[in-house]
Amino acid sequence: MSVMSTLGTLLEMQRGCVFLLDHMSGELRIVAAHGLEKHNIEKGKYRIGEGIVGRVLEKKIPMVIPNIGKEPMFLNKTGSRPEKEGISFLCIPIMLKNEVLGVLSVDRIYSKKQGSVDDDLRVLGIVASLIAQFIKLWESYERVEKEKEYLKRELKGKYSIEKVIGASDRMQEVFKSVYRVAPSKATVLLRGESGTGKELIAKAIHYMSPRSKGPFIKFNCASIPEGLLESELFGHEKGA
Repeated sequence: MSVMSTLGTLLEMQRGCVFLLDHMSGELRIVAAHGLEKHNIEKGKYRIGEGIVGRVLEKKIPMVIPNIGKEPMFLNKTGSRPEKEGISFLCIPIMLKNEVLGVLSVDRIYSKKQGSVDDDLRVLGIVASLIAQFIKLWESYERVEKEKEYLKRELKGKYSIEKVIGASDRMQEVFKSVYRVAPSKATVLLRGESGTGKELIAKAIHYMSPRSKGPFIKFNCASIPEGLLESELFGHEKGA
């Protein structure tokens, strides 16, 4: 994750993790990391209130551990720190408004020459805020995509050719034609008197075709002036 790499350079951190709360399991899990191997990431799971990471989520406040080797609450579940002495740990909640979404943590070699911890927490706070906004935007995007897929399935079922009633030989021929042309890219001309179901058949063809992911657009040719019909159907260049 580029954000974690940037933080690694900016704060001279050895390792960093983004934990998000899994509401199904009630656990914090690592979704992005810097300086950790895959097997370390898989081990990084915390319950709410467990260890420093779980406590930060529970209390919704940052925590700074100057030396993790002297802090019994630091659990090192990832197993990525064989030597704990001299390592500082900074942990901050990822929040949007009053909702806590996860935790951002950083650890690095402790040095008195380093800048103020308050400055580091301020930087982490900005990054955590950006991560929270991204998470919410992504959740909104996924929700919209799911709704779109649901509506497409509903429309496909509603306008399926199986829903068209007709037992006569003529209608059976129509159904066969629909199945034949729907998978193709051919232009289909439907002719018939008003009220005979042309639009219904057109929708059935559309939702059975490879173009079903796109919109079905209908318009009344009779209501469009003759001079504008061509541009309505085929488009036109600006200023033409």
